[in-house]
Amino acid sequence: MIIPKRVGSEEISPQQFQQKAEALLTRHRTMEGSLLMREAKNEVLFGDIDVFGLNQFLESCIEGDARIVHTKVTIPSRLGMSLYMSAFEDLMSMKTRAFLVKDIDPEVLRRLMGTRSLATEMTSEQLHKYYSDKAPIPTSPESLFELMQHGGGLDRKFNNPLYREKLDGIELEVIRSWVEELCQSGKITKINGTGEAEIDGKWFNPFMAEIHGTLACLATSDSSSIVDLRDYDTKGMSFEIATEFDGTTPTKWKTIRVGDPHEALRVKILELLGSEGPKTTEILHQRLPFSEKSVDRIVHELETRNVISVGFFTQTDDAELILKVDEHRITGGEEEIVEYRWIQNLVLDKSFKKYADVFEAFNEHVLVQKQQELLYRIEDFRFKDWKDLQLDSDVVSGRLLHNRMGYTTKNNIPMLLGLKPEPWIGAMEEEVLSKLHTDENITRQELVQDFPKGEEHRQLERDVKNAISNLDRQMLFVKQFEEVIGRRRRLSLFHKVHGVYEPMDFEDAIEEVVRRMGPVKASTLRFYVSRNYEDLLVALHNLETSGRISKVTALVPDTEDFYCTPAEVEMLRVPRREDRTIRILTQSDPYVSRFIWEVRSALDRGWYLPVFKGVDPVGKVLMFRVNDYLEIKDMHVPTAYFEEFCDAFLVLLENHADQLVDVAVLTNVNSEPISELSTPMRVGLERIGFKQVGERMIRGGVVDPQPREIAERALFHQHHLHQETRHENETLALRKIKEIRDDFALRGRCEVFRTNLKSMASANRLHKGVNMR
Repeated sequence: MIIPKRVGSEEISPQQFQQKAEALLTRHRTMEGSLLMREAKNEVLFGDIDVFGLNQFLESCIEGDARIVHTKVTIPSRLGMSLYMSAFEDLMSMKTRAFLVKDIDPEVLRRLMGTRSLATEMTSEQLHKYYSDKAPIPTSPESLFELMQHGGGLDRKFNNPLYREKLDGIELEVIRSWVEELCQSGKITKINGTGEAEIDGKWFNPFMAEIHGTLACLATSDSSSIVDLRDYDTKGMSFEIATEFDGTTPTKWKTIRVGDPHEALRVKILELLGSEGPKTTEILHQRLPFSEKSVDRIVHELETRNVISVGFFTQTDDAELILKVDEHRITGGEEEIVEYRWIQNLVLDKSFKKYADVFEAFNEHVLVQKQQELLYRIEDFRFKDWKDLQLDSDVVSGRLLHNRMGYTTKNNIPMLLGLKPEPWIGAMEEEVLSKLHTDENITRQELVQDFPKGEEHRQLERDVKNAISNLDRQMLFVKQFEEVIGRRRRLSLFHKVHGVYEPMDFEDAIEEVVRRMGPVKASTLRFYVSRNYEDLLVALHNLETSGRISKVTALVPDTEDFYCTPAEVEMLRVPRREDRTIRILTQSDPYVSRFIWEVRSALDRGWYLPVFKGVDPVGKVLMFRVNDYLEIKDMHVPTAYFEEFCDAFLVLLENHADQLVDVAVLTNVNSEPISELSTPMRVGLERIGFKQVGERMIRGGVVDPQPREIAERALFHQHHLHQETRHENETLALRKIKEIRDDFALRGRCEVFRTNLKSMASANRLHKGVNMR
């Protein structure tokens, strides 16, 4: 798949390869007596199943020498137990064992797992000590603040059941002085007005104050019937946090809106499991004042995203939930691991850092493919700037990475060349390259004008075409664009790279890519590096040994190594506040393509635009341009995020309007017709300019048509259409107008039209010419 393309043969992508393999397998399935199918049947019938032994047993049953007896026992028979064991091994390998084995009898489970009936060798005391050691014994305000990061906050009397052992023996006045110092510095605060007596008046850090305040407000409202917290409309709900203190007494309060309900419950579940250890779902249901379905929904999402795991850690009667990181550590994991979500958040923060201008952004990203990718990365970027950007003399386009087309600046060409192997240049490629000049860009027509054309030179034309494709693929030239007056399309010019730009050293180029993209897996770097995978691994090993890059490990769900700069390692060990901005991205966006397999579940099939809230894909939009308007065919956005989504959608629509695509037609929202939209959604869409017209909502254009009489009056009387040339009859019109071509020319210029032009010609002696005007 790699070598043939260097010598000009047809290239085949992995997708085409898979399609051809599937087509071949389909053919074999339909062929009578296919060798492939016969081998598969033999393997199943005589390898997996002992058909001969089964026939003998059935014959023995028929003859009465053997019989089948059904007996109900606690422990299955040897045959049943062997089936259990083989199935259990599969479940263990799939990492989903607890879903299917939690209903197995504990006695059978112990027999299956032998002496190791629990997932860990630790005793209950050792487990308790492991979770207790996560939080320090406070000796200063800073260590008390670190303690308060685990398991909630302090009540009015500076107590917390989880901190009892840690605070035992410390004077109350000492704790009060620490709390006073922390609240004066703004590190902790109090919340009030939630309606929950257990929460009001407690001390939290600002982020956990928002989380607990949101959950308390939801608990006091009627949230017991909610299945998905993302569908809960929190409009108008708020609580208070203290902003100024006199000692430990709040003197000023600030009212804030409740946050994202789904995010709040997610953080609370993770904080509870991380501080207190494994919990069964029943305990979670008792601890959290929400419906079981809403809690189970978030737990399931956390499992699918490999944040939490299910297993048996303190008992074997019921499955327990545990953080994936903790499971790895208490089951004997040797690698020092970091949270995968923190890696995603670091990539998100780096990817969507705002830059002052486009060239600064280009120098911090590897390549850009679409205009929408720059919307969240450049201050005050508009789609109308995209054309000017493409025509800039410093911007180039081409196959920058493997077969990925994109845009970058000339400054990045040495780095991109360093990621590629030594170029393969044949005789024809050499000849084509000789036509390109260092100081002058030329068009494709100028490039091939010296080669003969015609029927007898078809093969030569094909060779020239293949040579240009090879040069393009190996990035021995790139393209630049130029606007030509009087030409509809921009002019595409070839800019020579080979022999003009010095490739960067391979290891230096890898280090630069890791700096821009990291943390990044070695397998992801394969999409950026055209050299052998072995060369890439050697380069990564050398860079890591010399200390130029560092390696961290996360669970995805198994341990995976990520490469990043040494300065970023510490950032991955300390939890940071997440960016929860709503963004409407494209599937080709560098961030999305990094985590595309996790996004696919939210997108289904088709070229949907994924809607992200921070690192979480929460919705999708299917929209495309039809001539000069946008057709929004499908839109799925949770109710709780709809206001934020409308703000982000307005920015996107206004940018399209800059390119004269100012009409957008919306047909349904969340699979509901427009006529059945809820009031908050309708108000949100009307706020950004949509108006309902029948079964559609339209933004821009003429949405409210007027009667025809009013339109005609406006045209003829306000805009004076035809008023200066409108006369009483056709005779007056002929005398006043310089030229008349046919009968239709008279119809709008006289009120009474009595005869045709041919009859009038003989009476009025009209002159006819060819050059009428």
